[in-house]
Amino acid sequence: MILAKIIRVFLSVDIDDEKLLSRIIHIQSKLNQSVAKMKLVERENIHFTWRFFGDTSVSEIDVIHSALETLSFAPFEIRISGVGAFPNSKRPRIIWIGVTDNRDELCRLKSETDKALKELGYPIEKKKFVPHATIARVRFVRNRQELFENLEILDDEDVGSMIVSGIRMKKSTLTPKGPIYETLWEIKAE
Repeated sequence: MILAKIIRVFLSVDIDDEKLLSRIIHIQSKLNQSVAKMKLVERENIHFTWRFFGDTSVSEIDVIHSALETLSFAPFEIRISGVGAFPNSKRPRIIWIGVTDNRDELCRLKSETDKALKELGYPIEKKKFVPHATIARVRFVRNRQELFENLEILDDEDVGSMIVSGIRMKKSTLTPKGPIYETLWEIKAE
C-alpha cells in the first residue's frame, strides 16, 4: 500500500515589496509589548491568507491548481492601511494590518476563488472574508485597556500600495522557531 504524501498548505497573496514590509515592521515596533506578550510575525512570513487547507495530499494540491488556473483577473492595486484585531480590539488574539482601496476587488477575487474550490467539494467559508495580513499573535494580555489604546492609536497607520498580481499556494512547515513557508505554485494575473 502506497501512502499519499500529505503537506500543510494554504493560499496567499504575498507582500513582496521590501518598502512595504519595512513599513509593516516599523508598525510592529509600535506595538506595546509591555502590556501584552505577543509573537510578531517574521518579515518573510507576512502575507494575506486567502484560504487555509491544512494537511492536504499532494495529488489534491494538483487538483486545486488545475481548478484555479481557470481564474482570470487583471492585476490591480490595493492600499494596505489600518491596524485592527480579531476577534476585536478589546480582546485581541490576532493583530493585523488591513486593506482600504480596492478592497471590493480583492473580495471579488476571493469569491471567485471560493466558487472554483466549491466545485471541488470545499465548502464556502462561513466567516466573512476580511482582507488582512497578520502582524502579531497575542499570547497573554497584561493590561487590556493599555493594549486597546495602543491599537486605537495605530488604527490609521498607512503602509502603502501594492499590485495584486497573483495567488500562491504555500507549503507551511511548522518548526519550534516558527513556520517556514515555501511557494509551490502561483496563479498569475493576466
